[in-house]
Amino acid sequence: MILVIGGIASGKRTYIRSLGYREDDMNSSIHADSPVLYGLEEVLRQGTLSADDLDAVIRKEVVTCCEVGQGVVPLDATDRAWRELVGRTCVELAKHADKIIRMVCGIPTVIR
Repeated sequence: MILVIGGIASGKRTYIRSLGYREDDMNSSIHADSPVLYGLEEVLRQGTLSADDLDAVIRKEVVTCCEVGQGVVPLDATDRAWRELVGRTCVELAKHADKIIRMVCGIPTVIR
């Protein structure tokens, strides 16, 4: 699995297309029959992933997630908990990722 992280509008979608994926290869549903999970951070708004859901994410070819842990700490406790969940989930995914790419200003930086 390739984990692609970066801020909003940092070039994640363009990078994925440069790998040969089409727009219809990208889906924001864990269990959709598509190789790319786009927008993990929004999936996590529903709460923690079950073990089966986490396995389904790990089996994707590409997973994207916006970096939400930088910047101003949200005042709302729910938003802080979501931000923490996104970060912890990315840490878990990074353990299983073959490659990790961080997008900054449209430039992919290989972390691993």
